[in-house]
Amino acid sequence: MAIQWQDAMSIGVPELDADHRALVELINGFEASVTAGDESGTGEAMRELVGLIADHFSREENLLSGIGCPSFYAHRDGHDAVADRIHLLRRRYLVASDASVRRDIASTLLAFIRVSVMDHILTEDSAMGRRFAAVPDARSQPAEPAKPASPESVKPASAAGKAMAPASAQDVEYSLPPHLAHLLTRLNYTQAELPPPRRDFETFDSLCAEAVGRRIDEVLVVFHKDNPSVCRPLAPVFVLSPDFAPRFRQAVEVLILPEMMKSRLLRQMAANNDWRAMDGDSFWESVDTPLAEDMLERWRLAWDELKLVERVKEDGSRVFQVKESTRALRDMLQPPSPEAYDLPRIGNTEIDTLTSLFDPTRDLAGALNAAWQRCHDLYEQEMEPRVFQQAAREGALRDYLLAAHQQYAANWGEFLTLTAHRVFGRVTSHFLERFVTSLGRTEQERAAHMPYLMRTVHQLRDRPEIRRRERDEEAEWQAQRRELQNVLKGITAAA
Repeated sequence: MAIQWQDAMSIGVPELDADHRALVELINGFEASVTAGDESGTGEAMRELVGLIADHFSREENLLSGIGCPSFYAHRDGHDAVADRIHLLRRRYLVASDASVRRDIASTLLAFIRVSVMDHILTEDSAMGRRFAAVPDARSQPAEPAKPASPESVKPASAAGKAMAPASAQDVEYSLPPHLAHLLTRLNYTQAELPPPRRDFETFDSLCAEAVGRRIDEVLVVFHKDNPSVCRPLAPVFVLSPDFAPRFRQAVEVLILPEMMKSRLLRQMAANNDWRAMDGDSFWESVDTPLAEDMLERWRLAWDELKLVERVKEDGSRVFQVKESTRALRDMLQPPSPEAYDLPRIGNTEIDTLTSLFDPTRDLAGALNAAWQRCHDLYEQEMEPRVFQQAAREGALRDYLLAAHQQYAANWGEFLTLTAHRVFGRVTSHFLERFVTSLGRTEQERAAHMPYLMRTVHQLRDRPEIRRRERDEEAEWQAQRRELQNVLKGITAAA
């Protein structure tokens, strides 16, 4: 969905506002090229966008330095973190040889720029605009910056929009009740990040183990989000828990990697490259398409060997025989505590899910990150719209999650849905109950489509106190929204 520039986004510094408008236009053009599959347009838009972001950050830093801003270094560090991620993704895009991989990387970069740059404009740059407003002739007369506005104050040009702006040009702040402040701020939750890749391996096998494990972790970390303001008493589904990742990596190293390391193509790669200089990320730059496909095939075959085998007994009944290696897998993936994560007893359905966590032929993590960003945007626009956002139609998030279930193989659609439930306050058990009715007419049909989601729904049904608490929270949220609307109406009238 294209970003629409609104006066509420203006920070009051003309050259920076001009940059922000240009950034919005380039982001929209970048999105249009990615959506249309225009590879030439995507590359050109990416180049222009990355260049403008670098120039814009430099202009901001020069202006902040000129007024002696005490938060200059923190602001610059924020720029550096965003720029590093952007340049890393662009380098991956430029070296990728497969068109589908480039599309996935471009989608990841688009999602990252949308959330990081827009959040930067609406929060840090908005605060910077207030500092400039408090400094007479800020560019030529460095002075002590004004004290930042408190979270309880709302500026008419930044939070409530043009209609709230006073006739005079003076910097007026309106008082907002503290318990309503969260309704005017962006949705906030934490996203886990991977540590830097390891390097300096003594053996090629240990490098491969790190590279495969890191590729898996890139997928799992997409779902490792936490919102302390949202209470979800049930243990998360295993994919959503950081405690699951190291246990799964251990299981892969013991049960799967030995089969993958038998690859002749993998040994050729070791002979033809300086693998001692590689780390867990740069390893993949030397993996061509035939090797990636070979690794994926061996990965799948190794997991197939762990599947339960159906046997027919003498009386004609059918049973599933569990292999010793599968028993070992079950033991290794047991959660450290019942609260850590929820993992059904591992059978063939679960093995298929575990198999889907690794695919070196595509940028699965990038695609899932882009899908999540879409979920984030739709949730905010439909279910918790801020005054500076365009509202989405009713049912937009539900429809997108259903479409994601159709678009992505395996269980990615339901994992996105379950992550939304744990992160978004208004994606409640009631939302999940209504959502699953679109998956089939019977419980059995629905479980066939989304087994882990239906397992969670059944667990929620067994905890009626959760539903009661959610109803109370929803009533409180609705009351706060009505109170906020009355407050904003009063401010608008006063202006």
